Amino acid sequence: MLWFIIGMAIFFGVISSLLKRRSSAFQDPTAHERQIQEEERVKASSWFGGGQ
Repeated sequence: MLWFIIGMAIFFGVISSLLKRRSSAFQDPTAHERQIQEEERVKASSWFGGGQ
C-alpha cells in the first residue's frame, strides 16, 4: 500500500512537470515571434524613413 502511494505521488509529479514544461514552451515561441516582428518593424521604419 505504501508503494502504491509513493508511485502515485511520483506519477502526478511527473505529469505536473510535463504540463508546466509544455505550457512554458508554448509561451516562448510567442514571445520570440513578437521580438522578430519588432525587429522587422524597426528595419522597415529605418528603410522607408531614409535610415541615414
